[in-house]
Amino acid sequence: MSNKTKRHLLSHVTIGLILPLSSTVQAQSVVSEPHGSAQHAPAQLFPPADSSYDWVQLSSFEMLKGEIKNLYDDRLEFKSDELDTIFIDWEDVLVLQSHDVISVGFTDLTTKTGLLRLQRDKLYIDDQVFDRSQVMTLISGEQTESNYWSSKISLGANFRSGNAEQVDYSAIANAHRRTTESRFNLDYFGNYSKSEGVNNINNHRLNSYFDWYLSKQFYLRPIFAEIYLDPIKNIQYKATLGFGLGYDILDTPKSDWSISGGPAYTFTKFDNVATDASDNDGSGALVVESAFDTELSEDIDFNALYRVQHGNDKSGGYTHHALAGFSIELTDMFDLDLSLVWDHTNKPQADSGGVTPEKNDYQFIIGFGIDI
Repeated sequence: MSNKTKRHLLSHVTIGLILPLSSTVQAQSVVSEPHGSAQHAPAQLFPPADSSYDWVQLSSFEMLKGEIKNLYDDRLEFKSDELDTIFIDWEDVLVLQSHDVISVGFTDLTTKTGLLRLQRDKLYIDDQVFDRSQVMTLISGEQTESNYWSSKISLGANFRSGNAEQVDYSAIANAHRRTTESRFNLDYFGNYSKSEGVNNINNHRLNSYFDWYLSKQFYLRPIFAEIYLDPIKNIQYKATLGFGLGYDILDTPKSDWSISGGPAYTFTKFDNVATDASDNDGSGALVVESAFDTELSEDIDFNALYRVQHGNDKSGGYTHHALAGFSIELTDMFDLDLSLVWDHTNKPQADSGGVTPEKNDYQFIIGFGIDI
């Protein structure tokens, strides 16, 4: 299941390879004709007006019935009881018809809501006509909170007893809110390990941002924030708050690549320090982030994140958080997640005993993901 699709709304639909009985013969001739060879009346392409389904016709003239869920990053999410949820490249959609209201976001950042009909290069919303190239997003139904949110949780654990007592767990969670004009993202990443009563891993990272799109690719990030806890690295907590800008470098049906960043303020509370040293530090910082994900196959996605923060030496100097992972779809709801994480602190601070933590931490995580 595509991560890119999951950064957007998830739900279930109904598709079938069913044609209107009143025009079966006509529709069969449509399917056999090459793309663009003829113009057809709506009666030949659409089911009856009182249909309880949404309909999509592909550039190959195949027609599917089901339910429109959303359109993000030029990929249409369509759902069926028989075929389950499928994702269609927007360029492959020839005709689209909804039986209920759809919220449409346009490149000028306006939103229209109503019954939708797309035929080739023209989009009709009730009695209004738009050019297809102006469409940026679609969301099924009215603009309500339940249509905006999606989330995923990936958990991994290891418990041992007997000759060795050991407990390990990891968790990666994401909540994503996407409207036709904006997006909000909340990520959690945590690891804990205890062996023979000794706690040797205990770190937690909570990261969030809000983006407001100024165009199809350029967005304002009025706020981003991160809280990081790692007492083993002598960080009781480290809080970062900032603002910036972002740009979608690559935005195709299969791949996304974006870069963002801006100035921030970071405050660090150390876990323990020497008696004559300050136990906290605050300073300005610069944060830059790049995120990439792509669909390698129908069932396998690859994603990568690289976040750099540069502050003063006491706050760690140059630090980065890098993650690369594969998500392998097992079912519509469950995934196998494989992640490699590299955290680096260029100037780790010594504790009260004069022990300086290692600069690098590496983790390989196997998790079981659940889409909500």
